[in-house]
Amino acid sequence: MPELPEVETIKRSLQKDIVGKTITDVVINKQKLFRGDPKDVIGKKILGIKRIGKMFLIDLEGELSLLIHLKMSGQLIWNNYLPGKTTHVIIKTDDGTLFFNDLRQFGWIRVIEAGSWKREVGKLGPEPFTKEFTTEYLKKIFSKTSKAIKLVLLDQEKISGIGNIYANDALFEAGILPTRPAKSLTVKEINNLKEGIIKVLEDGIKYGGSSAGDEAYIKPDGTKGNYQDHARVYQKDGETCPRCGGIIRRINIAGRGTFFCPKCQH
Repeated sequence: MPELPEVETIKRSLQKDIVGKTITDVVINKQKLFRGDPKDVIGKKILGIKRIGKMFLIDLEGELSLLIHLKMSGQLIWNNYLPGKTTHVIIKTDDGTLFFNDLRQFGWIRVIEAGSWKREVGKLGPEPFTKEFTTEYLKKIFSKTSKAIKLVLLDQEKISGIGNIYANDALFEAGILPTRPAKSLTVKEINNLKEGIIKVLEDGIKYGGSSAGDEAYIKPDGTKGNYQDHARVYQKDGETCPRCGGIIRRINIAGRGTFFCPKCQH
């Protein structure tokens, strides 16, 4: 699933491509992935695009927006591919075409009233790059649960934007075992984890997101991200730890592949 760095990378690319364009047609090949009447957005100019956690909000003139969630395997491709078997929505503009592809068909596009996205997406925790994302906030949410810290990082109602890839690497960056009960972390460890989260997300954006071998993520121009070449422990099972020389292990936590160094994460 695309996480904050992947969605941010797509957003920045599409900002240059689609803002200012006018929607001329919407072709829906898989109705369940598009909610709303496409006629409502035809003729509307695209005013801007924002990222909300792992989602996109495309603002249109006329008090409407398109809310988009890529879920597991969604892609937004601009002017690069002809429609394929996984192309389910095609948004044509007066100067280019946006293709919504989704192999597993969990993603979606919704036509919503401008400003109503909170009602559509439900509760989201603060994003790591906001002023609300503080050591004090993390201490408060961690102190209330004995769940494995890895699972708390993945809870979008607690922290918005972090998924499996960057949770693994952030915990490594902070030297914390992913199985540790969240409430067991000290203030120093929480502060280190906060900084580790920000660091790996910044790196994810810097390298254009992660396109590991089994990932569906690609950028709007069809190229891959490069974070997978700079990951700390994610997908590094059996390899040497870059920090201490130990051997990276893989376990499952609630069905999610979890990578860590048992020698330098405690």
